[in-house]
Amino acid sequence: MFNGISDDGKVLGVTVLDVKELPTEGSVLVLLDHMEMGEGAARNLTKFTEKGALVWIADLPKADAGDCYLSMDLSAVGAVLANTWNGYRVTIDSETGKVLGQKFTK
Repeated sequence: MFNGISDDGKVLGVTVLDVKELPTEGSVLVLLDHMEMGEGAARNLTKFTEKGALVWIADLPKADAGDCYLSMDLSAVGAVLANTWNGYRVTIDSETGKVLGQKFTK
């Protein structure tokens, strides 16, 4: 169970849109509301320990001003998969938050 969400449903001062548990790692993926993060690229996909300590904030595939993550998933083998506003399906390293691969889908 993730203990990092405040009573008003926020993490790092931003509303939480989705949480996915990584039970084998004792951590969670948290997708934050990019609309609350101001202008520019929004690095809104994060990983926290179950106790609420920040592990990483995921990189975006490109540093485009309007990009952000819209959704996230876990593959059958535990890889972190996410979709961006600019149309990329991204594979993210669960240990570091770095982009391992990307595919343009639009």
